[in-house]
Amino acid sequence: MIFLKRAALALTAALALAGHLGLANAAPQTAEPAPHVGAHATAAADLAPGQWPQAISDVEVDPEIRFGALPNGMRYAIRRQTIPPGQAALRLRIDAGSLMEDDDQQGLAHFLEHMAFNGSKAVPEGEMVKILERLGLAFGADTNASTGFDETIYKLDLPRTDEEILSTSLMLLRETAMNLLIAQDAVDRERGIVLSEERSRDAPSYRTYKDRLAFLLKDQRLNDRYPIGQVEVLRSAPASRLRDFYDAYYRPERALLVAVGDFDVDAMEAQIIEAFGGWTAAGAPGDDPDLGGVQRRGLEAKVAVEPGVQGALQIAWVRDPDMSTDTKARRRGDVIEQLGFSVLNRRLSVLSRAADPPFLGAAAFVNDEFGAAETTSIIANAQEGRWREALQAIEIEQRRAVLHGVRQDELDREIAEYRARLRASVAGAATRRPSSLAQ
Repeated sequence: MIFLKRAALALTAALALAGHLGLANAAPQTAEPAPHVGAHATAAADLAPGQWPQAISDVEVDPEIRFGALPNGMRYAIRRQTIPPGQAALRLRIDAGSLMEDDDQQGLAHFLEHMAFNGSKAVPEGEMVKILERLGLAFGADTNASTGFDETIYKLDLPRTDEEILSTSLMLLRETAMNLLIAQDAVDRERGIVLSEERSRDAPSYRTYKDRLAFLLKDQRLNDRYPIGQVEVLRSAPASRLRDFYDAYYRPERALLVAVGDFDVDAMEAQIIEAFGGWTAAGAPGDDPDLGGVQRRGLEAKVAVEPGVQGALQIAWVRDPDMSTDTKARRRGDVIEQLGFSVLNRRLSVLSRAADPPFLGAAAFVNDEFGAAETTSIIANAQEGRWREALQAIEIEQRRAVLHGVRQDELDREIAEYRARLRASVAGAATRRPSSLAQ
């Protein structure tokens, strides 16, 4: 499964009122990006293999979670959750996705995800799904995987937590992490399935998403490394190139295992150590790619035309990504920023409910584009033939917010709603499902 998180999710949420992005019409680039809260220090670069980010942060961790690491650098997080009883969720995250692919590997990170179900040293080809089904897991609903630009995640949601299902599930994740066979004949049999995913993805909404990203992140690596890849590579890449990616990036120092559910934490930790403690990487490690710098540009515009999609506009500002460490100070800045966006979005919502609204719906948000850039956007779904009016309306509201700020009564309302959401989350904390906690 292809998963374009963050940017895609933010765009989808903002456009939920009325369809897909059909027109990206004005994306100014600030000549001097505004500063962020906190220093621009890359937190990941400061971490040793096996070290958790809280080691360099002043943000307290959840005391209900046991954080650990193996001598080989693999990290794990374990949490007991007894509601609902007898259930659990496991997640194996590999810190690598399509951004790590070479030119002749485009699409192979996702292809490799498919190969996890096609044979390992302990599980013959075609047997993994059968094993899971015998344990009561349905493929797709309880067993799945996803590949994005910067990560690959394998997911198991377990209907019970007896010894058999826990040990078997950890064995299957271990086989995925370190023991895949990636046989040439199995690769050839899987090509048709991967190519069918590529064909099904080639829809108007996906093409406009790519148009948007290519315009905003001009000449950056994301535009050349979509997880679905290139058709010619998917058709012809030999198994050896999948093996090269596997050996370079499926390594313990890039792996994170999460286990949440109705089980004994000590016993689960012992099983993780037993299953993954002997994992040693083969060959040289893969590099993290250069994503390219944010281009310094003036006011530019782009029109993307796709028949049959809802007309939409987007004004965007692009700046360097915020790579500062996660701290209380940064989180305070993020909350203040979120409150500001909430005020602006409420103003836009009021306009959309007017007797003769300038647009069908609009939203403003800030988004991390996979570490390549940070974009701040205002988008609107326009009525037929009224895109100029919609563009003018969102531009005026943006200028009004910048020039005059927000009123205290507006801010008080958003703070009250923010606190109410937090209180509701606290009240329902005990009933969170293992799958959502693990994710």
